[in-house]
Amino acid sequence: MKPFSFHSPRGLGEAVDLLERHGPGAQVIAGGQTLLLALKERLARPSALVSLAEVADLRGWRHTDSGALEIGAATTYAALAEADFRGWHAEIAAVAGDLADRPVRTMGTIGGALCAADPRFDMVTLAVALDAELDVVGAGGGRTIAAAAFFDPAGGTVLRAGEILTTVRFGPQTAFSGVAFQKFRYRVFDAALVSAVCALRLGADGAVAGARVTVGAVHPAPVLASAAAERLTGGTPTAVDTVEVGLVAADEVLPAEQATTVPRRYQRELIGVLVGRAIALADERAHTTTAHTTTAGS
Repeated sequence: MKPFSFHSPRGLGEAVDLLERHGPGAQVIAGGQTLLLALKERLARPSALVSLAEVADLRGWRHTDSGALEIGAATTYAALAEADFRGWHAEIAAVAGDLADRPVRTMGTIGGALCAADPRFDMVTLAVALDAELDVVGAGGGRTIAAAAFFDPAGGTVLRAGEILTTVRFGPQTAFSGVAFQKFRYRVFDAALVSAVCALRLGADGAVAGARVTVGAVHPAPVLASAAAERLTGGTPTAVDTVEVGLVAADEVLPAEQATTVPRRYQRELIGVLVGRAIALADERAHTTTAHTTTAGS
């Protein structure tokens, strides 16, 4: 392993200064679940590591005045899994509590997963699906990037050298009525072979006023299945609809002409099944939430 210096700043400003001082060879380390493996395999050879473990401002979460949920990038999966989030925000906690294994959930962070940009990672797909906003800061200042634009379609992220992801912001409860995440993995601690998310927003008449369908783990970045989402808008999904829209998503994300090998054909089949399940569950949750809200307000 190539020698490197290790730095543990106490504040975000200090971390940014350290990255700038040590130049292109410096890397950020959060939970280290991805980076440590890369170091072991000599796939990463930093000259300096800047740890975020002591930067308290990057941990925890809060609700803004608008109802948006802001999560610090260094917040661990284990902490998120124990959060008492309400409405569709609860799906964020549920996903955090059902990925990898206990050691990974204890050390791994939401920001670390997003910066690693592995399309098989649950939080990568979820952030794109829920139209999250990502705040980053560097020596040149800060900027906000939509999750869908944060991941390069060819792989990796659009983070610039020396930038640190600080906050992951999910919309308020009014953004969606129901959200459901589905995935298939061979073993409980494996990364997803295919993942799918459906986020629905219902109108006053109970029909779907807006939808987002997202598929992960198939390409270098999550794919928004816009044609599938469009098929859902304006109606109320039936059992037949969920199957049909699942097939639309499969055609959109992984057309038959691209599924020329057995693993790719298997992924294509999984897309249809998981998207269908996600739609059905999101619709059930949306109507349950609507009914509960109506009853509470009557």
